[in-house]
Amino acid sequence: MAQASRHAFWIGLVGWLASSLLPAANAGILPVSPGGTAPVDIPATLVWPVLGWLAVHTLGQFSYPRGVVTPQQSENPRRVRDFLPHRLGWTVLAIFGGSAAQILWTSTVPGFAPLPYESKPDGNGGYSTAGGEGRIPGAELAGYLGGALVVLAAGTLVVLVLITRRRALTGLTPLQDGLLRAITMNRLLRTVATVASGLAAIAGNHAARPDPALGHTSWMNPAGLLNLAVLLLMLCWPPPRLEGPSGKRFDAPTAAQPATS
Repeated sequence: MAQASRHAFWIGLVGWLASSLLPAANAGILPVSPGGTAPVDIPATLVWPVLGWLAVHTLGQFSYPRGVVTPQQSENPRRVRDFLPHRLGWTVLAIFGGSAAQILWTSTVPGFAPLPYESKPDGNGGYSTAGGEGRIPGAELAGYLGGALVVLAAGTLVVLVLITRRRALTGLTPLQDGLLRAITMNRLLRTVATVASGLAAIAGNHAARPDPALGHTSWMNPAGLLNLAVLLLMLCWPPPRLEGPSGKRFDAPTAAQPATS
């Protein structure tokens, strides 16, 4: 059991490290100077956080310590809902719904060209700054983000099925085996939630950008604040507690590893 607990911890940690969307934060934003920072390569920055993270968790289930199939397990096929943490599952589903809504909204916003920064008289004896970054049409960015969200949802379902169908470890009671699967799903779903909300934050950053031709330079991304709230929520969401045959507890870190438990 200790070997399985360590294996699950490292898979969760590597999966969390692979899920960062920071390089894609300014996806779809056009820099002011064409000769300066190049626009973000959207497909390249989304492939690793989504496909790389799913690959880590998929390989993690295939490399899980080998167990045995008992006659009882053969007669009673396991179902995902038997082990899925229900409150966390509904929470993640709501986050996916909110992310889809934000991406859909972003698809309706127009694009605009960047303008060089310059100072202009403000009519009151002072000067104001005009200009700023541009953005591609929202529909173009939403196509990439929506595709990433669909792949994330489908991949999550596949990994949940793999967790459900993997062989039970020898010596575990049905309760211990079920809790071990629930802990793995907890780790999976908490990372999934942060990735889904991260996609919404990218869409929100794009939609919130003001058109520099209108003279606005200040803006705020509410989706980014919600992404931070989701991260903190997943940080504090406790995993189930598993007791070994001798009564020893195998607990996954919570506060120190936001997406690994």
